[in-house]
Amino acid sequence: MTISRTAAVLALVGAFAAASLAFGLTAGGSATGGGNNQLLRATLAPSVPADPAFHGITPGGVPWVVAGSSVRLTARGQLDVEIAGLVIPSLGTPGPVTSVSASLLCGPDATTTPAATTGTVPLSSSGDAEIEARLTLPATCLAPIVVVHPNGGVTHYIAITGWKS
Repeated sequence: MTISRTAAVLALVGAFAAASLAFGLTAGGSATGGGNNQLLRATLAPSVPADPAFHGITPGGVPWVVAGSSVRLTARGQLDVEIAGLVIPSLGTPGPVTSVSASLLCGPDATTTPAATTGTVPLSSSGDAEIEARLTLPATCLAPIVVVHPNGGVTHYIAITGWKS
């Protein structure tokens, strides 16, 4: 009788844990905790001149490479973009680009106005930057894209959420 009661208690605890995890994941939580309600988590792909325009924003005029990156956007509008080694490969530096900003793009490509754009931050001579900004998010953002702009402009991008092999 004690074994079956212990088994029943363990089964109940297991079911509660599974239900809690499922609720946390469907409510935008994280399986690793923190409850920061991440809406977007991605890497950045460097642009090349042959890349397409997105929302009327065209790629930079020279090829770029990126050593590492991460993009995180939370439901509270916290955008964190970490960039390492974003450089023009023929130069080994970012060349004339000394600062970057980021824009959140939503919806179909016909929408040309960014949902939100950060201020500019310095880009080091080795292509490193960190953008931390609080954005005012729209109520709906289908197919979100984050683009990184050179020197505070918003007409070109030098990196975009995605990946390239």
